[in-house]
Amino acid sequence: MRLIAVWTRDQDVGTEMPNTMKWDDGTPATLDDFAKHRLDTHTLVAGRNGGMEQHFFPDIIAQVIYDPFAGDWVVKGPDVITTALQLHDPDATDDQITTELFALPVVYRATITRNCVLMH
Repeated sequence: MRLIAVWTRDQDVGTEMPNTMKWDDGTPATLDDFAKHRLDTHTLVAGRNGGMEQHFFPDIIAQVIYDPFAGDWVVKGPDVITTALQLHDPDATDDQITTELFALPVVYRATITRNCVLMH
């Protein structure tokens, strides 16, 4: 189930807590829910009335692997938009990979798999 955090147009998403939080079925969410899911897969979208909404998808966990055929680290998995990270070093560090993940429009909670043999 998706968690939705809402900021008003007068709030700063980067420094302020959301004005309201709810689950996509309308059930109210708490600050504990927000804190628990902060690192889950999420995206930031324009909200109603000029504010912003951050949608969290706790059930979506991506896999990041180095694809030697693409020559790039790739994000993939169920319900994941397969994306190349434009990170071509097969020995890239976890921090480098995580930095690239946070640059995507959808920030995935992910597991990094090294030395994976791909089947095409």
